[in-house]
Amino acid sequence: MVSINRLRLMLSKLNQQRYYLEKSCEKIGKMLPVCVIFRWRKRGTRDFQSTKAGGKPVKQEEGKVYSYMTYLEGGVTRHHYIRKDELDNILPKAEEYRQFSKKLAQIRYLNKRIVEILDEIGKIQMEEVKKHVKEKKKRTGTGRKEPRANRKAKDKKEE
Repeated sequence: MVSINRLRLMLSKLNQQRYYLEKSCEKIGKMLPVCVIFRWRKRGTRDFQSTKAGGKPVKQEEGKVYSYMTYLEGGVTRHHYIRKDELDNILPKAEEYRQFSKKLAQIRYLNKRIVEILDEIGKIQMEEVKKHVKEKKKRTGTGRKEPRANRKAKDKKEE
């Protein structure tokens, strides 16, 4: 079993990591919530090869590169062709959104770990209830009154 001091130390480290991630999320600039996909086709064929954004794929010796942005609109995934002159504007914004999403996922994981550690601390600090409950003396059934429903039934029988 882990000691409370060790759990508190872990908790402070997780809080510090979360703080730095939150601050870095605040500093992220303009974002575009899309994923950029690059597809290229060899000349003379109809086969496409594709890769997701992170950077442009290495161009094939022959062939043409096409770029698309993929986004969610009303619960439906949409694809939109990006012209070459627009690509330099869209790609950095899409990358910022990708970095922001990764940081948010890390923050969610840290929050989950923080709650787990707080639960462990709570379990360690919890006292047993039996220490605070006085033991009751057992009664015999002679001094008790009968339940009201039974008394009414007996009264009807007697009449």
